[in-house]
Amino acid sequence: MISNFSQFLDYCESFYLPSHEDVLYPILDLTREELALATLTLLDKCAQDENITWGDGDSLDRERVRDIVFDIREAKWQASLNQSVEDAERALREEFSTVSV
Repeated sequence: MISNFSQFLDYCESFYLPSHEDVLYPILDLTREELALATLTLLDKCAQDENITWGDGDSLDRERVRDIVFDIREAKWQASLNQSVEDAERALREEFSTVSV
């Protein structure tokens, strides 16, 4: 049984952190900080939704943290992609606003 936050992060690292010597399912460029943020996000969800429960740091908790890491990364990627598209559209508008027909 996991008894504290740090132990749970160690447990998650052993499955997902690429630099861990016994990693089973490495997630590219994963950091302990990402795991900590995802764990806190899960704990917030547990506090807000009675249908989501904390299993004392069991495998379901670990897998939920993994999924949250992926969700956070996807949201950041999508925001970055949207910004790139906006920047490209702005550059094209500026470029073509100076072209006379």
